[in-house]
Amino acid sequence: MGCTAYPREFLTLGIEITEPTVAKYMLRRRKPPSQIWRTFLDNHVKSMVSVDFFTVPTLRFQVLYVFLVLAHDRRRILQFGVTAHPTAEWTVQQLRNAFPWDSAPRYLLRDRSELCEGVC
Repeated sequence: MGCTAYPREFLTLGIEITEPTVAKYMLRRRKPPSQIWRTFLDNHVKSMVSVDFFTVPTLRFQVLYVFLVLAHDRRRILQFGVTAHPTAEWTVQQLRNAFPWDSAPRYLLRDRSELCEGVC
């Protein structure tokens, strides 16, 4: 890497300086520190729950659908439902049972770790 004048004022003075030297002494703009995922989880664990559907095969080769709501603060199960024929109404009722009155959490983690704030 050859010497390039950076900035041009140095050339007029007869001083050759490389870009890495200038970069070393230039003031860097500091970005405000952002939360990493682990810090976010630690800060908001009390207001987070996970919701998941999964299937369970039976001995008679039927499929049962399991709906699970899990609180992260104490790793406890808030709602657990099993059905052979899930419907939208059934799913809504499971959520109502998990969060009666005004106890809905602020953050909801769904399948594939998508984060939702409020109602998704």
